[in-house]
Amino acid sequence: MSFLLFLFILYLVFLIAFIYATLRLKLKNHLHDQAPGISIIVAIRNGQESLPQLIDDLICQNYIGHLEFILVDDESTDQTKSIIDSIIKKDNRFKYFSSNEGSSNLLTKKKALDVGINNASHEYLLFSDVDCRIPSSWAKVMSGYFISGYEYLVGFSLINFKKPNNYISIFQRIDFLLLMIMCRASNYFGYPLASSGQNQGFTKSLYIRAGGFSKINSFIGDDTAFLQHCNNIGCKSIFIDNQESYITSRKEFKLSKFLFQRIRWVADANKLWKLNLNFFLILFISFLSFCAFPIIIYNNFSNYIFVGMIVVIKIIVEFLLLYCGANKLSIKFKLYEFLWWELLHIPYIAIVGILSYFVRFFSWRGRRLI
Repeated sequence: MSFLLFLFILYLVFLIAFIYATLRLKLKNHLHDQAPGISIIVAIRNGQESLPQLIDDLICQNYIGHLEFILVDDESTDQTKSIIDSIIKKDNRFKYFSSNEGSSNLLTKKKALDVGINNASHEYLLFSDVDCRIPSSWAKVMSGYFISGYEYLVGFSLINFKKPNNYISIFQRIDFLLLMIMCRASNYFGYPLASSGQNQGFTKSLYIRAGGFSKINSFIGDDTAFLQHCNNIGCKSIFIDNQESYITSRKEFKLSKFLFQRIRWVADANKLWKLNLNFFLILFISFLSFCAFPIIIYNNFSNYIFVGMIVVIKIIVEFLLLYCGANKLSIKFKLYEFLWWELLHIPYIAIVGILSYFVRFFSWRGRRLI
């Protein structure tokens, strides 16, 4: 029992460290008069429903420098290609490529992104997903950090807070917000620990220096793993918390799709020790503490004061992290949303963590990944 308590206390120490970093970290905006060329790259698979909105968002970028929009069709079976062909006739900044043009050695989305990167005309590269909404100032804000010398930009993404919502989408947006808060806080300790392909950027020269995606090809993901690899070889990275660069992503209403999305994300966690042992240990110890918490409650259920004390402490510390982080990011949330997340996140993490070791294949937009 003492070991389980130790794990729980260690988890609280991690959270308190992130709260401290959240409060202490001050990230300044980098705005410049210069407007270098930027290539915006989006890998698209069966995106016909969201693609028109993405195209509108790209066209509306209020950036005075040259932009090119590279849309890579990742073996779509719907009308993705015809939609892209239509916009190319109207706006020559759009370019179409197929992932079939890429290296057969690269897996899944990394192959499509590699095609886009290799065909990009500019040094500065920005990335998003087809089902995201991009603000008009995105390219302008992100360019300032490139000009300031940063090679890897980790942007802020949030789940759409607009109605309608259900119990899945409410949990999802609080859970993802906490992930983004910890990404921002980790910048205080040197560099961001994680990134999202929904909103990130890096230089073409960094991609070449890193050997492309070849070093992380065994990972399902292409964002956090690549960031960790780039940090290992030495790059200047930063989390960007400028509100004008926030990207909104689609929420999930179905439990099965949400769980398989998160299982797909977590599946790479057991290999992260190869890239960043400290990050892996934080994730692993946190997972063990989540599993230990209900055991501690069960074994001490008759000791009401002790059980009540550790439950209250846990809730307070987690709420403080969410509250402080959301305040720094200028994001509002409702108390009932946090309490709903608080009620479900331990069984959720246990289920996702355990299933990630047993699920041997993953599906994404109708394609088996591994």
